[in-house]
Amino acid sequence: MALAPLDAALSPDDLALMRRLGDAATDEGIELWLVGGPVRDALLGRAVLDLDLTSEAPAAELGPRLAERLGGTCGARSQFGTVKLRMGGRTMDLATTRAEVYPYPASLPVIVAGAGIADDLARRDFAINAMAASLHPKRFGELLDTEGGVDDLEAGVVRVLHRASFRDDPTRIFRAARYVSRLGFRMDGAARRQLRRNLPHVNALSAARVRREIDRLLTEQDAARAVLMALRLGVLPAVEAGLASPDVRAACRRAGARGLHGLALLGALAYPLPAERADAFRERIGAGKRQAQVMRAVVRLREAEPRLASVTRVSRAAAIVGAAPREAVEAASAAAASAAARRNLTRYLDASRRRSPLDGHDLLALGVPPGPAVGAMLTSLRNAVLDGAVRGRAQAERFVRERLWGGGGGLGGGPCGGEAGWQGGKQGYAREFACTHQGVDQ
Repeated sequence: MALAPLDAALSPDDLALMRRLGDAATDEGIELWLVGGPVRDALLGRAVLDLDLTSEAPAAELGPRLAERLGGTCGARSQFGTVKLRMGGRTMDLATTRAEVYPYPASLPVIVAGAGIADDLARRDFAINAMAASLHPKRFGELLDTEGGVDDLEAGVVRVLHRASFRDDPTRIFRAARYVSRLGFRMDGAARRQLRRNLPHVNALSAARVRREIDRLLTEQDAARAVLMALRLGVLPAVEAGLASPDVRAACRRAGARGLHGLALLGALAYPLPAERADAFRERIGAGKRQAQVMRAVVRLREAEPRLASVTRVSRAAAIVGAAPREAVEAASAAAASAAARRNLTRYLDASRRRSPLDGHDLLALGVPPGPAVGAMLTSLRNAVLDGAVRGRAQAERFVRERLWGGGGGLGGGPCGGEAGWQGGKQGYAREFACTHQGVDQ
């Protein structure tokens, strides 16, 4: 009988915990199994991050007994009969083996009680996730592979277990993209045909379920690779048709080269979309507040791309960026079609980490009059810092004194207006302060 290499794959603490759990379950007359992803990753020689357990005994009854024996805690039973065990610094899911029936596409499953371990494996998404390793002390690590998962691992194949798999649960379509990307596998021909045939069922998923699957794509270790795979397979275009654009793929490739993930990668995904498509995408996934802010901001930045490409000062880019979330600017700095816009936004991101050496109290102490003049001087100083004209406190204090009492306009500078007024070095910043103080928008 084949063995899953748990001794090598699990950390010493996790290995000891699995042995203790297996012993405790055996004392209760029950066989406990490590199941699904942890077994797959152990067989692949990958780090085992999650510990998922199952047994044919009701988890709501077995969980509290195991927690009491091992000095842990057991959470409440979920609608699918799963409980969370917390012990040894670890949180694990303990489920009852089950079979499932899906009344209609994308519905939550109806659980068939009394199913054995083989039935439980047969209900799963892919053969590579349909394996279990016994934790019984006399059979520790013994592999149960009823669906040919080992063969698929060796062949590097992602294969569904039955023809209705993607119809029953269209979230498996997203999972297929993640596993193909993460493991470097391919989908077998039948699975690929079934995926394409069932893409319309993605529309039956709720916004919350779609958002959860997209979040999982965005947080993969190589998130851009996972997103690109979901684009190539047609998974993300099934959510929003505009994502089929070659411009979206190009933007995501550039984002991947920058190592973007999470919100910034979501922004890069939305960046090339026309405003109405971006709005539809945002609504389809039920974007949260921060997600919505980033997605709206990247549309504004894309519309401003020609201006961002033409600026010569970082402070000018800052004025265009405004209050856009940093993740949106990171997205635009990678996804913009214009190399000049990407370069200027990258310069802005680097410069924006510089802090102004002085605050409002410092300006008052230097003699700046209370009121609007303080804000105007802070803006002028911040722009000088962004542009690299001021570095350090001493230069900042000299900058303020020169603006107040030196040449180039000071508080009562000459007429304002025009880009030419910004081209005179220090006098340009004095002019900026004078114009801002006088309420002129440059």
